[in-house]
Amino acid sequence: MTAMTATLIRGGWVLTAATPRPAASGAGTADGAATPAVVRHGAVLIADGVVQAVGTFAELSAAHPEARVHGGPNDIVTPGFVNTHGHFSEGLITGIASQYTLWEWISALINPVSPHLDREMAYTGTLLAGMQMLQSGITTANDMFVTDPGIREPITPGVVEALDELNLRGVVSFGAGDMGSTRGIDAEFDEHEALREAAAASRLSTFRVGIGAVGGQSDAMFERSIELAVNGVGGGGHGTDAGPAGFGVHIHLQEIREEVTATMQRKGLTAIGYSEKAGLFEAPTLAAHCVWLDRADRDILARNRVGVAHNPVSNMILASGVAPVAELRQLGVDVGIGVDGPASNDSQDMMQAVKSAALLARVHHQQATAMSAEEAFELATIGGARALRMQDTIGSLEPGKAADLIVFDGDAPALANVHDPFQAIVFAAGARDIASVWVDGRPSVMAGEVVTVDARDTVERSRPLARRLVRAAGLGHLSELAR
Repeated sequence: MTAMTATLIRGGWVLTAATPRPAASGAGTADGAATPAVVRHGAVLIADGVVQAVGTFAELSAAHPEARVHGGPNDIVTPGFVNTHGHFSEGLITGIASQYTLWEWISALINPVSPHLDREMAYTGTLLAGMQMLQSGITTANDMFVTDPGIREPITPGVVEALDELNLRGVVSFGAGDMGSTRGIDAEFDEHEALREAAAASRLSTFRVGIGAVGGQSDAMFERSIELAVNGVGGGGHGTDAGPAGFGVHIHLQEIREEVTATMQRKGLTAIGYSEKAGLFEAPTLAAHCVWLDRADRDILARNRVGVAHNPVSNMILASGVAPVAELRQLGVDVGIGVDGPASNDSQDMMQAVKSAALLARVHHQQATAMSAEEAFELATIGGARALRMQDTIGSLEPGKAADLIVFDGDAPALANVHDPFQAIVFAAGARDIASVWVDGRPSVMAGEVVTVDARDTVERSRPLARRLVRAAGLGHLSELAR
């Protein structure tokens, strides 16, 4: 390490999200011991995009006098947040149609908009939403872009382009479904392939197979989607081959009661039961929402190690219900937190989502112990990484993992007196209290502002695109911009 590559991120508190068991491959503190969950007056040494060591600032600064120092003695340093579910496809339709429940909302807003999205809209909408994510501490975004495949050019590579510019880690998918599609199955898989190629060429993005919902795909398409997710074959016309592990999958499962009823009528099973029977869960699976579950559904998720994205804010906005997070965690299901899309949770603020997860659990169970601040913090960090099966590379501050981290301003009024650092982050702090965000060892936010993209230019660029989109979708009854 040289003075050009080594940086010490210091704080009065370093919350590592490390588990009590020793990390893999000898990872740990500078002396090789397991990384503690909390380091008082600590620091994180990063170089070449990777966490090199975690320890006290006194020890690490003495051992690495050449390292640049960032952060201060009162700051709180944490891993970057892992957003386990969202939709950059909604980046230009924030703050609209919140008077509807989910199925009504899909019919009134998402279905009219989807055919009119293009690559420029995908790129600009991702920049808009991604800047908000970064400013609220998100360093990894698991996204499902919902659109009709492009006629002249693929749409979804615009997401990857924007994520690279933002310096925001992405797990990207296209929410495919041929039921009601105007292009047909082959076009849907061509869009998968275009997104896969874009992710393969990216420094920070990886690809998953997106399935909008079980009910959104014909039997033929669902079978082909499973083959692509499990074995990495059966995609577009380019001979896609991911090797024996396949690509994994990102899917909505049992968000509302109507989905359960419809699938039961069509298949005689819940969507979760049908997905297991069809073989979907042989692929690493991230299931969004999972609100309307019975005991058998929960057992299926647990035995197949399906990760769950809990989206408390959007579930409340769309009146979908309360996911059984405590029951799932008791069964060993890995649960993370998602902000969901800019039209279903109009704010892309992870701080709001983390606080809401804890508060919703408490009011739902009418117990202050239903979810602690430390548990909510875990869901936002290493819990989300486990749900995505990325815990070996992100989600905690341990040597060998990606240098994705947040520095909270310890001199901000909300953090003036830290009695418990977890409660300070989850209940007291907001996005305004985030001083800097680092992704892959590079700063994406400094002094609270995104440094990789011009925010004002992006906002101005977005306005005519949003106006064109809602007018083309015929949303004059919902949007002032369409009139």
